[in-house]
Amino acid sequence: MYNVADVKDVKEALSKEVLSNPIVLRREEVREDIPRDEIIKSCEELVKMPIPEAKYSYFREFYITGNRTHYEAPHRSKRSNMYLLAIGTFLTGREDFLLRLQDYIWDICNEITWCYPAHLPEELNYDEPYIDLFASMTAEQLGEILDLLGDRLDRNVRERVKYELKRRIFIPFYENPDRYWWANAYWSNWCAVCTGAIGASAIAGRAEEPYLSKIIFDVTQRLNRYLDYFDDEGGWVEGIGYWNFGLTHLTRFADSLYRITEGRINIFEHPKLQVTGQFPVYCYLPPDRYANFGDCPPWGLKLNRDLVMLLAKYTTGGRKLKWLASQVEMRELENFRCLRQDVDELEVPGDTSIHFRGIDWVITRRNWEDRLGPILAVKAGNNGEPHNQLDVGHFIFHVYGQSFLHDLGSGLYTRQYFREGRYKNPFCNAEGHSLIFIDGESEGIGKEFEGKIISFDRGEDRDRILLDLTRAYPQEKVEKITRTLEFLKDRRDGGLILEDNVLLKGEGKIESRIQINGSLERVGDKNFIVRGRYGNLFIDIKEPAGAVVEIGELKNLEFHDGSVKDFNFLRIITSGKEARFYIVFTPFRERDEIR
Repeated sequence: MYNVADVKDVKEALSKEVLSNPIVLRREEVREDIPRDEIIKSCEELVKMPIPEAKYSYFREFYITGNRTHYEAPHRSKRSNMYLLAIGTFLTGREDFLLRLQDYIWDICNEITWCYPAHLPEELNYDEPYIDLFASMTAEQLGEILDLLGDRLDRNVRERVKYELKRRIFIPFYENPDRYWWANAYWSNWCAVCTGAIGASAIAGRAEEPYLSKIIFDVTQRLNRYLDYFDDEGGWVEGIGYWNFGLTHLTRFADSLYRITEGRINIFEHPKLQVTGQFPVYCYLPPDRYANFGDCPPWGLKLNRDLVMLLAKYTTGGRKLKWLASQVEMRELENFRCLRQDVDELEVPGDTSIHFRGIDWVITRRNWEDRLGPILAVKAGNNGEPHNQLDVGHFIFHVYGQSFLHDLGSGLYTRQYFREGRYKNPFCNAEGHSLIFIDGESEGIGKEFEGKIISFDRGEDRDRILLDLTRAYPQEKVEKITRTLEFLKDRRDGGLILEDNVLLKGEGKIESRIQINGSLERVGDKNFIVRGRYGNLFIDIKEPAGAVVEIGELKNLEFHDGSVKDFNFLRIITSGKEARFYIVFTPFRERDEIR
């Protein structure tokens, strides 16, 4: 069963024998291909380095300037260093690693709060047990260190960890989980990360009764409701980055729960968890990127190895995910489970396209074999989604290993990024997406501004996607807006035809905007070439006949990883009550191909 009806069901399912032994990792499970030399070298360096310091001045800075990075960077480093030292201690038993590990644990236990300032009020109430994503994850790490190394830690350190877990996490969550907004936010990764990590920490840290059974019951209930919010094909509305984040902590809990109940409670049996492994597979843009709608970075995203391993072991969709793992680099050594022997079974994807109906995305490709082949990703949905951007009708065209028509992804997280300044930011507003603009304005903000993929017709030579975007725009101006994308498959490198039809209630300036990734060269009045590393894209703007085409630029964009870049876009502008835009995008390697 993947859910439980009562706390007594949890108590009856628990195995006292399993709880008396290590849960997260067993010695006989350790794989032979662990990069031991790399781990040992890193741990030896950490022994000599000072512990990163998350100063109060950095904490305070968030409320003054909105900067998050100065406090969050050392906060994260401290925990990743601690966990790596724990892995090194487990593998080698070295005393110097253990002593430095205990320094890190002690330092973290001394922190006033385990939360980020971005998730706290400016004036702290020291009687309030704040719990956010990072407090929960800290608890998860400390619990797992107790699970595998508790008998090696000094008694003072071991008991201090137990005390802090109980005080900061177990008691508050046991007494009233509903005091935390995320506990019922089944539409958000926060629900999975916080509850999953708390549940995993309670199991690994051996929370005493009555805390253990009640926490397991509450977490199991909430994670099942969270999974209900996935669409039937396994898609997740927040995109692949937060899919990875949320499910990582959900599956860690589910794995531990499976073990301590000897399979009697098995969250992996949830039907949507069974298929969700195919979501990142279809989002995959070779060689190393993903369809990054929403607040998802355009580069640098790596799936967690333990998430891939657990889904591959326990779910049917996980076998396709295992194939993806053979194509990309994963994030290693974030968890003790990454040291386990992996399953060998994988499944090469069959269908080249999918419609995630619940979130209304379509992703299609010419084939799975050609890593330089064309892929199209299209998004409908609404403008009130979690981590929302104004992007209903936006699309990505990827070929030659490059998203020539791209999504900017996630900007640098600051105070304003998630508050009143969000839709002034080109990452989140319409300015940074390939959309229609009416009199300089685009889509509205809120769930009521929505689009719909009306049809997705698959053919041997081309796929055709029709979207109705009318309701995404203020209704006082718009009569009808449709967007049609034809994905061409009758040549090796494919192609794309974009057709926008706009009908207004009155006269206005109508613009179709196309986001460009690559070196843009104008080769005619309405013709452009976007140059890439392994190929190019020819853009032929056939209609409107009298349109003005301008090159725009988004300058000094601060990305999620702190990098700063500039990108171009095309503005195709006409005026009137109605307009038809017809644009052909042709990938080519040599100029002869576009004649």
